[in-house]
Amino acid sequence: MFCFNNAAWLLLPLYTHWSVAQPFPSIAEVDLLFPRNDTYAPTPLMPLVFAIHNPTDAAALNLALEWALRYPAGANHLAVVSDGVITQSYSPTTTSNIYYMFSSLYNLTILEGAWELIWLLSSDNCTMFPPNGSSTVGYTQIKSIIFNTNNSAPATDLLAATTNDVCASAESFTFNITGIEKISLGAGAGMTTCAVVASTSPITTPTPNPCAAQLNAADASSISASLTASACGLPSSLVSCPARSVGVIQRRLRGSTWVIATFSWLLYTVVG
Repeated sequence: MFCFNNAAWLLLPLYTHWSVAQPFPSIAEVDLLFPRNDTYAPTPLMPLVFAIHNPTDAAALNLALEWALRYPAGANHLAVVSDGVITQSYSPTTTSNIYYMFSSLYNLTILEGAWELIWLLSSDNCTMFPPNGSSTVGYTQIKSIIFNTNNSAPATDLLAATTNDVCASAESFTFNITGIEKISLGAGAGMTTCAVVASTSPITTPTPNPCAAQLNAADASSISASLTASACGLPSSLVSCPARSVGVIQRRLRGSTWVIATFSWLLYTVVG
């Protein structure tokens, strides 16, 4: 069984201070922008970048992201070399309805070979899983990609990963939100709203549009600089560090009390 390092997973508090909620129905979407099913030069700072579309409404889904990395790709669960959650975020000034979540596979992809990145998105909604007393019961969706590292391959390039010719192939999950309900889960509960999603049989989800989350040069540079600055703050950094701190647009997840139960057993069941 996988043993994850973090006891609590945090993703999306309500960002009403910078983004206006969309009229309903509205589409929420989570894309894996990087890495892709591609080959890169080995690096101690492999970026891991997700995009959240319509983040204000998506917050009511109580989303949480988790990842695990297997080497070599396709091996059993014992081959997991690391796992974690997304801990940094970036709100671009030019795109008000996209929010980027990112981290790095630090000091992991320094060898040549095939790697499998498994990512899990957990969520709640009031349609499939109505609140029950003092808690909600959500569900987790899983996707995975395989990427390679090779000494003769080009270096990682966030901007190239979302260009017009490749952006549509990004892995995504989508939600058709038809409303948001206020809920009360008792004293101390961090969740106060719950998304209502379109109910159909069989359940269908909207067509994803990852090209709407394309990174521009400023976004890619800011995310890369933030990852470098984080690595340079470590006692023994493995990356080339600037002489002084790099200023980036970065937000930390503040004041959130959302705690999501660990789904490591699900990884073992589905992909172990």
